[in-house]
Amino acid sequence: MVANLRDFRQLSKTLSPKENFDFMNSFLRRFGPIVRQEDGLISKYLGAGFMALFPGYAEEAIRAAVAIRRELSVYNQHRRSSGYPIVDVGIAIHKGPLMLGIIGEERRWEGNVISDDVQRTTMLEQISDIVGCCIIVTRDYYEQLRSPERFMHRSLGRIRLESSDEAMELIDVFEGDPEQQRAAKERTKALFERGLALCQAGRFYDARETFVEVIKQNRMDRAAKLYFYLCDEYYQKGAGAGWNGTLAV
Repeated sequence: MVANLRDFRQLSKTLSPKENFDFMNSFLRRFGPIVRQEDGLISKYLGAGFMALFPGYAEEAIRAAVAIRRELSVYNQHRRSSGYPIVDVGIAIHKGPLMLGIIGEERRWEGNVISDDVQRTTMLEQISDIVGCCIIVTRDYYEQLRSPERFMHRSLGRIRLESSDEAMELIDVFEGDPEQQRAAKERTKALFERGLALCQAGRFYDARETFVEVIKQNRMDRAAKLYFYLCDEYYQKGAGAGWNGTLAV
């Protein structure tokens, strides 16, 4: 699991070096224990967040992610009441083989994780805001859950990152979204996934009109807007012989 503060660079510019350290330490003290409560371990601190490993059940990672998002709402209430700007956290979860070990040389050693899947998870967190997700997970991970229906979610279809040749089926877990956004996604879930199926079937006009209806009901739905523009372009210009039902982000 990779959890990162969004737009931290802009916030950081308003703080002194000491205030940056104080803020990050305060942030990590608040959210790090949530990972441990779900039997996870923080394997690495990132510039504006952390990477955590969950060697046990898949549910532990997603429970931690939802708990982090809910605690974020409380945290932001305190920041708002104290006159500080609120912050946002993007979270990505994936499952795959990795090796946790020690790297370095004679005078400096540190623990690290080596895996292509770790890099993939980092990239997913980076695009989570683009597609309007607070928690984004891969289908490979989600299929490991024993009770996936417990978490409010919707399919995002097959998405290919610009930095990768491989497409992944991704899922938006909106269980941890703000209340209004969560309700809007739940209300339009069936409509959104219908548009997704039409798009993947090459019925771009019907898909475009379906995503228009989604956007009418939820104007903040970034994924629906991305698919609307894709379907509109393909309806007018054609998809090309090599298109295989993926959205490039």
